[in-house]
Amino acid sequence: MEAVHDKPPEGPAAADPTTDDTALGTLLAAASQRCRQAFNSGLRAAGMESRHFAVLRGLAQHGPASQRELIELLDVDKSAMVRIIDELERQGLAERRRAVHDRRAYAVRLTAEGEQRLAAVQEIAVPIGRELFGWLAPRDRERLVTTLRKLAGEPAR
Repeated sequence: MEAVHDKPPEGPAAADPTTDDTALGTLLAAASQRCRQAFNSGLRAAGMESRHFAVLRGLAQHGPASQRELIELLDVDKSAMVRIIDELERQGLAERRRAVHDRRAYAVRLTAEGEQRLAAVQEIAVPIGRELFGWLAPRDRERLVTTLRKLAGEPAR
């Protein structure tokens, strides 16, 4: 990706994310943190955090998956993923089973209770998402999604 600015600005413009790449990165991190906090706060009532929700959604969307596939899909650290899956197993929401194609590997899948809990948590998450993003005009939302996909290194759609 080509840099927009060759050298950091000096003076008052130094903290302006429209001209300072570092300030833009800081602003993006703050926005991400605010979203994570909002989801965690809302999901806490259901005994869940956004990291659990992300894994459950990933399993629901992609079917049973290996831990490695989940790590790549969700860009989560290996040890963090092990802890998340352990926690989901303790709650009866997911389970590890031997993979059909490789008896040495495990596939993680949602349990029936995991599917029910995911549906219930979706009911909590939808209004939180609406509060965070519902104010965006469709064109602005589309532009934001395109920009975030580029930043995330996803292929263009």
